[in-house]
Amino acid sequence: MKFSKIHLIVCLFFIVFSSCEKEEEPTPLPTEFSFTAGDSLIFEHSGTLPYSVSVQCATAKEFGASLQSLTGGFDIGFQSLSIPSNESRDFNVQFNQNFTTPGVYPAQLSVSIFNENNTPKTKTVYFVYRPNCAYAFKNHNIGQITFVSNGILDPKNITCAYNASGQLVVSGLTTFDVVLNFDCDTNTVTMESVVINGFFTTGNGQIVGNEILLQMYSDGVLHSNSRIMP
Repeated sequence: MKFSKIHLIVCLFFIVFSSCEKEEEPTPLPTEFSFTAGDSLIFEHSGTLPYSVSVQCATAKEFGASLQSLTGGFDIGFQSLSIPSNESRDFNVQFNQNFTTPGVYPAQLSVSIFNENNTPKTKTVYFVYRPNCAYAFKNHNIGQITFVSNGILDPKNITCAYNASGQLVVSGLTTFDVVLNFDCDTNTVTMESVVINGFFTTGNGQIVGNEILLQMYSDGVLHSNSRIMP
């Protein structure tokens, strides 16, 4: 079979065109990375704690980390983290105990590469409000105080509150608010010292069941014995 001149030109065109076409570039593989972060963060009372996230990657990249779905009085504001490869950064987690009850509150940690089309890696993080043993006395409302000077037992209507420093604040037991620090391992309490009418006033006590027995001293001399009851 003989080819005409037109057929020959068409064949040559397709041969040249095919040889000029670029081969398709292979799709780049996604960047491999991992991250490390704690499973939980525990608060005893209101305050701010760091929560650290570190990223591991063989190539130099910039990563973004975010905490989402925080509830229960936990907050990071509008903060997000920028983390270079093989480094770590901290979230500043703020907690307000006035907006929650003791418990465990899950949130979602997400880490991805900035400015790349990649699938974020995620992890569930548990934020915990676990108050110390002073919390169990926060609603006690009955008090008794016996002054050494006269030996008379004086019943009192009191209020107790678990404050933002993990202390128990007792109002109404005496002329000033009694602020107690707890040692939950030894079931003992110590009173924050105050100066009343020129006397240096201190105190210590014991947790007995659901009551607190408290001894107060003026300039080191026993001044009174008290009970804090539900």
